[in-house]
Amino acid sequence: MPHSEQPSPSAALELLEEGNRRFITGVRSVEPLLSHLKMQELAEIGQRPFAVVLTCSDSRSPAELIFDQGLGDLFVVRVAGNVVAPSLLASIEFATSNFGSPIVLVLGHTKCGAVSATIEHKKEPHVLLPSIHLEELIGRIMPAIEATQRKCAMDTPGFTDKAVIENIRRSCRIIVEQSMIVRDLVATGKLSVQGAILDINTGIVRFLKDESFKSSSDKA
Repeated sequence: MPHSEQPSPSAALELLEEGNRRFITGVRSVEPLLSHLKMQELAEIGQRPFAVVLTCSDSRSPAELIFDQGLGDLFVVRVAGNVVAPSLLASIEFATSNFGSPIVLVLGHTKCGAVSATIEHKKEPHVLLPSIHLEELIGRIMPAIEATQRKCAMDTPGFTDKAVIENIRRSCRIIVEQSMIVRDLVATGKLSVQGAILDINTGIVRFLKDESFKSSSDKA
């Protein structure tokens, strides 16, 4: 939507919800199908994505497909476990401050391998990880595992998905807490930070509307 004004945060959320409904019903919009025709236009006039999506690198969670969006509609930041690190937060700040994107969506998914690996490491901390980079990733997810563990035992049915949701919420809180740019945009009503979880069995995205991420008073 390069020629139009950005929607409100609530309208942007509705666009994502509607797109996911199209995806799961198999009724595609025309826009994604004509994406190749927009490449020159976007190259000349620039991009103006209506949503920033921080999502997992898992090949089963491509944001443009599951939200049925075309070229230039989403600014997607992908990393295993949809964690927040300085370079990823910088990407989010770049998009929200330069393109006026009115929503940041942290999208996790069921059966997340990064979360599952962190749970296994929590169970067997004596097993050495093969690299310092994996150690850092596990370290960023571990607080969500421990927070979930305080609510229920790790052998509780559905523990992994509960941990996935906790990890999503944690990333949302960190984005708001650690970015003054995001925090100021949220405070003025220009930006919303939301969480969501993709069911990789069905393609259905459940938006976590039970809490909002508005201030740095939340504890990450």
